[in-house]
Amino acid sequence: MFDVEEKAGKKIVYIKGEVNGETGLELKNNVLEIFKQIDTVILSFKNVIYMNSSGLREIIDLLKRSKRDKKELRLCEMSGDIRDMFSFTGLDKVFQIFDSESAALR
Repeated sequence: MFDVEEKAGKKIVYIKGEVNGETGLELKNNVLEIFKQIDTVILSFKNVIYMNSSGLREIIDLLKRSKRDKKELRLCEMSGDIRDMFSFTGLDKVFQIFDSESAALR
């Protein structure tokens, strides 16, 4: 479902496949564990083929918890459809969203 790498003092989580309620919850719990070790996590959506509202809800909850704990969550490499989902819901103004991994690492 995802791989994790460390680059430039940040952890990048490469999500694969679908993000739904079940996979989103697993992702959220794993990222919360990563936040115990590091302050900035980047979620790469490059290989995400589908995300539903339940998956989006878990990503929103992850953002709330990261802000509460003074951690930084960045998103990058979204497909047009997923980026549109964030735009339509106004979440593009709440999340830090970057076009590329290299931009998210800066």
